[in-house]
Amino acid sequence: MSEKIAVIYSDKYLLHETGSHPESPIRVKKAFKLIQESQIAMEDKIIILPPLKASQEDVLKIHSGELLETIRRLSMAGGGLITLDTVISPQSYEVALLAAGGVIKAVQLLLKDDFKKAFALIRPPGHHASFNRAKGFCLLNNIAIAAKNALENGLRRILIFDWDAHHGDGTQEIFYDSPNVLYISIHQDGRTLYPGTGFINEIGRGEGRGFNVNIPLPPQATGRAALQAIRELVKPIIEQFKPELIMVSAGYDGHYADTISDLMFTTDTYYEMARILSSEADKYANGRIIVALEGGYHLKYTPLSILNTIHGLIKEKIAYKDKKMGRQPAIERYVEATIIKIKKILSEYWSF
Repeated sequence: MSEKIAVIYSDKYLLHETGSHPESPIRVKKAFKLIQESQIAMEDKIIILPPLKASQEDVLKIHSGELLETIRRLSMAGGGLITLDTVISPQSYEVALLAAGGVIKAVQLLLKDDFKKAFALIRPPGHHASFNRAKGFCLLNNIAIAAKNALENGLRRILIFDWDAHHGDGTQEIFYDSPNVLYISIHQDGRTLYPGTGFINEIGRGEGRGFNVNIPLPPQATGRAALQAIRELVKPIIEQFKPELIMVSAGYDGHYADTISDLMFTTDTYYEMARILSSEADKYANGRIIVALEGGYHLKYTPLSILNTIHGLIKEKIAYKDKKMGRQPAIERYVEATIIKIKKILSEYWSF
């Protein structure tokens, strides 16, 4: 039997104007329309709720005052580029606070047991934003700000699982020393894609050693490779870590139709990853799982992948069946070898 899920959304997310840019308001507008018209929405299994606005205090627990002030001033001045690929418009400062606040709202709903599952349909994305830098389409690190909020509300073990095609270098950097936040990222190999990080030997520092796990996939890898890595690496680590909350940085730019990466995931891949992680949350985290939107720019398949994710989270049948990907023996052997190397590197910290 499925349960209800909170979807955090506001039309104010559309006010972050990016012009002719992949990270456009249309992507979340189309996704929200698809969610509203879905069968599970008609059956009242989706509850749409507005975000909170993150406070400056919330943000400054993760980011520098200098970064926040730069975003605010550039917004007030009418906008511009904060990096070559990262746009700020007049409303971007307020929207960025609402994006971070959307994930904080999800944390609060779950900690009060109002819901067990939540999807934060937010923008701009966040996982490239580090302590003092906004980049890679990201202004503030939404999931990191919300994870910090959860820690301050009594949680001690949080898993952030990042399935965006790009490595979440900002999230990794923020929690690199922390044993309380386990960061696991599955992404396209940084030798072939921005931001050029996320290698298997990046395992954390100090007390955080072993709590940072990178699973780089070669170009053309399908969802089959990702699911194999989740079964062989991620599930055993979750079983030992026993997170009190699972948070997902959900980028959909690994879909085969999305031109911004070279991965070959399908909408089915996102359904399966969400279903597996939701089941792990049921076992170890009192059911609590939050998914926050990161990348994903194809205007047909990103909304469909989001809907499939929601179905997976609440254990509904898959909403949209995608095309089947053929077997890739050479790539699958490469991924198997990578998994063996990761197990060896992490064997001091986790049992496989």
